[in-house]
This record gives sequence, C-alpha cells and structure tokens, in this order.
Amino acid sequence: MDNHDQPKATAYAGAGISPVPEPGKGAEPPEPYRGIYLMPMFMCLYSEDLDESEVFWTQGLGFINLYTMPGMMIHLRRWAFQDVLIRKSGSNTGDPDTDMESIGSLSVAVTEKQISKIVDACERLRPGSTSAPLRKPWNSLEARIHTPEGLILILTAALAVDKQKAQVYLNSHGQ
Repeated sequence: MDNHDQPKATAYAGAGISPVPEPGKGAEPPEPYRGIYLMPMFMCLYSEDLDESEVFWTQGLGFINLYTMPGMMIHLRRWAFQDVLIRKSGSNTGDPDTDMESIGSLSVAVTEKQISKIVDACERLRPGSTSAPLRKPWNSLEARIHTPEGLILILTAALAVDKQKAQVYLNSHGQ
C-alpha cells in the first residue's frame, strides 16, 4: 500500500485509536463505547417503525441506544466510531429529510467554514443536487448533496456546545 498523503513512518499512527481487536481466534470484542465524541462519519437510516428498528439493532446486532429523540431519531452505537442514526421516515412528516425515497444516507463531518463552500462547489457541478445548510435540533448545521451515484451525502458541521449544559446533561444521565 502506498499512502501518498503521509510519510511511511506515520501512515499507521491512527491504528492506536481503533477499537478493533488484534485478529485471532481468541480476540475479545470491546464493550460498546458510551463516550461522547464528534463523529467523523456515520450512517443515517430511515425507518417507519423506530421501535422495531431499535429492537433489531440492539438485540440482534449488539448496538446500544446511546440517545433518543422520541418519535424523531435514535442514535445507536456498537464500538467507538460505529455510529448509526435511525430517523423516522414516512410521508407527510413535513421534513424533506424524512420524506425522501432513499434507504439512507452517509454523513460526513465538516466545519462550519467548509459547509457552504462544498455545497456551492457541488451545486455548480450538478445544479439542483444540493440543499442549503440548515440548523438541526441535534446541534449541527447540515446540508444534503445527491451524488451522481444516487447517494444522499449529508455534510454535518457540529456547532459549539455550552460545556456547562452538556456536563449537567451527562451527570443527570449517569455519565
């Protein structure tokens, strides 16, 4: 493998943060990760039945419910960096994000400074393929981009957090 972006000495420096255990028959899986971090990338799926989805993902696939916005979304996680958001879908929800015909989307973290520039560049390349960045209730600024392959790519810029309020929330939820 040739990594053109980094010198060979640092090409695998990120392996130390991976939750994946060393391969082998005796490898023990890590426990689900309950910490809070800014997600670099995650899958977003849409479900008409959030309860059914939660049962399948938690009892079948071993994910935990990290956070719920009742009737809107569940945030599931297995190991660190294995995050899945499942959002309520269906027609007539009044939200273009949930009325879409796609089975899901891929969300990629960007900065507030980048989001409009990326949207503008994609709109120039494929007119009508983007949405304007919008503030979401989960403390992010998001824009949708429809790629030529049919993927719905969500650019998500985390917004600044009131650290005092966040700590109160974490303390009240046993974190």
